[in-house]
Formats: sequence, structure tokens, C-alpha cells
Amino acid sequence: MTRARTVPSSWLAVAMAAATAGCLAGSLILIALGDPASERSSIRLGEGLALMTPWLAFAIVGTIIVRRRPGNRIGWLCCTGGLTVSIVALSVGVATYGLAMVPTPPIATSAAWIAHTGSITIVAFPLLILFRFPTGHALGRGWRWVEVLTVIYVVVLMALVAVEPMPLLGFPTTPNPFALGSIRRFDATAFGPVAVFSGLAVASLIVRFRQGSILERRQLRLLALASVLVGGAMATMMLTSPRLMTDGQLSTLTVLINAIAFTSVPAAIGIAIVRDRLYDIDRIVNRTLVYGLVSAILALVYGVTVIGLTGLLAVLTPEASSTIATAASTLVVAALFRPVRSRAQVAIDRRFDRERYEASRSIESFAGQVRAEVELDAILGDLRLVAERTVHPTTMACWIRRPDSR
Repeated sequence: MTRARTVPSSWLAVAMAAATAGCLAGSLILIALGDPASERSSIRLGEGLALMTPWLAFAIVGTIIVRRRPGNRIGWLCCTGGLTVSIVALSVGVATYGLAMVPTPPIATSAAWIAHTGSITIVAFPLLILFRFPTGHALGRGWRWVEVLTVIYVVVLMALVAVEPMPLLGFPTTPNPFALGSIRRFDATAFGPVAVFSGLAVASLIVRFRQGSILERRQLRLLALASVLVGGAMATMMLTSPRLMTDGQLSTLTVLINAIAFTSVPAAIGIAIVRDRLYDIDRIVNRTLVYGLVSAILALVYGVTVIGLTGLLAVLTPEASSTIATAASTLVVAALFRPVRSRAQVAIDRRFDRERYEASRSIESFAGQVRAEVELDAILGDLRLVAERTVHPTTMACWIRRPDSR
């Protein structure tokens, strides 16, 4: 009976993933065939690739989850999200290609309107996935109502965007063909609830982390690691694409970094749900946080030291002040690496990995007691307490080798 229900579901998921791949590929082809110098579209092939790759990954990961964990609704959310966004992407491709033609076919304007309105759905699916990750079920009745309100808000926002008198998103010279003059153009405050629902999604993950099992905590840490990569990609985007805020253009490096970073989110979701054991994830997350913190501190120290020494040495040796300041700052950073790393490791363990921190403290305390202890029974008692605090064994036995045994 289980197989009879699972097989059709898995084939439906495969069909959705195939449709997603087809729509995304068609969109990229149409964008590539369009006029890159056209002012009627601000969508370029690089930006399209960076946006579409993660959603193809969502569709593939959703198919894997449906086949391996058919009872987990995260798989269907990933498949549905990937297919929906791919339809929006295909509309972008049709509009980009059609608007560059003279005369412009009516289907191009309609496709641009569909892309304009459907782009709001990109907000909905990540939030719904976060609300139900990793079990696929809501935390409770109250959280189900939060999900319902999220969907209602997205639907209302799509309806407003569909009739708002404004240029179509991504097509700045094309006015909204279905705009209503009676609708007042709303500003960015209409998107304010997105921040509220995003905060609630993060809050639900925190609640799951505190109430969940060890496996669920490892699953959430894996998702947190992918979120750190996305945050780093966003920071890199701001640094490597100075024209982003003016004309929306991204550098090639930024496109590649964003595609990889955002694809890590569905990859993390798939690994966390499909794998039963994630013993290495705690160590990976720990090392990522430690070295990220160390890099930020040393970069700050390096920048401040270079600026300070350059200004100070400019009075003494104006010609070589920059070279000396750079060399001295490099030596300072190299000398600070080990102590900063040690302190960062302790701080991260204390704040984010309290169990590991307490276990390390217990072992250090036991090592100090053993040096001064001579009674075997007392040592065995201390060893039993330390083992219970650190590794939580179900059974415990101690074998003592006799001095005359070989």
C-alpha cells in the first residue's frame, strides 16, 4: 500500500522538476537571444543565471526528499516553489526577447506583466519552508495561523502589484498594461510585513532548536551554515558590484558567488532531511563561525593599523610610509592570529556550543584532580561523573590492568 501511494507521488515530483528545468533553460535561451543593448529590459544573462540556479536546485532537492521522505512536506514546498519561480522566469525570458522586437508582440507585454506580478512569490516559498523545516510540520496551531497570514499577505500584495500604476519590474520603460487609475501607487512600506514574517520564521527556527532533538538541532545548524554563506555572498555583492545600486548590474564574480551561495540553501535542506546522521555538521559550523569571526577581527585590525601607521610615518618617511605600514600591519596580523583564534574558539563554544564547552571544562577539571588523587576508588568515582557529564553513556565499565600482566 505504501509503495502504491509513493510511486505516483515520486513521478509527479520528477515531472515538476523536469518542467522547472525546461522553463529555466528556455528563459536563459530567450534572454541570451534578446538584444543585450536594449533599454526596455534590465535583465541580463548573468543576473538570470544567478537567480535561476538556486530554484533549479530547490526542484531537484524537493524531488529527492519526496522520494526518500514522502511524509515530509518540505519536499513538495521545494518542488512547488521551483516550478512557480520557473514559470515566472520563463515569462521574463519571453518578455526580454519580445520587447526587443519591432513591432513588439502583445505576448511580450503580457509576459512582462506575469513576471512583474509573479515575482512576489519568490518571497513566499522560502518563508513557508522555514516555518516547517526540518520536520515538514508546523510547530502548533498558532504557527499554522502565521503561515495562513503569510499566504494571505502574499496574495494581497500580488493583487496590488498587478494593478499598480508603475513600470513593470525589470522592464523600466514598459508601463503596467492593467494599471487602475483609482489605485494609489504604494511605496516600500507595503513590503514592511515581509520583515515581520521573516522575523517570525527565524523565531520558529529558534523555538525548534530549543525544543528539538539532537538530530533536529544538527539539521538546523546545517541550514544556519548555508545562511552564513548567503550573508557572505550578499556582502561580496556590495563590494564587487559598485553599479548595483544605480543600474542593477552585477559583476561576473558576484554572479558566480551568489549562484553558489544561494544554491547551498536547498543543498543544506536536502542533506539535513535525507541524511539520518549529521555527526560532522557541528564541527563544520563551529569552524565556520570561528574563522569568520577571526577574519573579521583581523581585517579590522589590519585596516586600522595600516591607516594609523601610514599617517604616523608620513611625517618621518613620506616616501616609504605606505610600504612600511603595510609590512608592519601584516606582521601584527600574523602575530595576533593564534591568540585571536584561541579566544574566538572559547567565545564561540561558550555561546553557541555550550555542551561542548562544559564537557571540555569537565575534562580539564578531572585532569587536575587525577594528578593529586591517590585513591583508586575516588578516581573511578570522578571518572564516572565526568563520563556521565560529557558523553552520556548508557552503560559504563572500567577495566584496570594488573601490574604483573602483559
